[in-house]
Amino acid sequence: MTSARRPEGVRACGRAADAFETVAWRPPSAARFDTRVANDAATPEPTLNETIARLPGWVAIVAGGVVAALMGALFGGALAL
Repeated sequence: MTSARRPEGVRACGRAADAFETVAWRPPSAARFDTRVANDAATPEPTLNETIARLPGWVAIVAGGVVAALMGALFGGALAL
């Protein structure tokens, strides 16, 4: 370890580690990990009706226009065959 980087090693490990010396590894503390099971819901998820009710009104118009344009392109492509 160069003399310029030695203070960084002292801050990180409590002492300066040499280049050929391994630094002691400690497992992370238990408080770092969330011990809940993956499917244990902490808060209830909103239903589809609640999600749709929260959307602004212009989203339905834009989504309808996009769907109509896609259907028109697909139908026009099918008729061109």
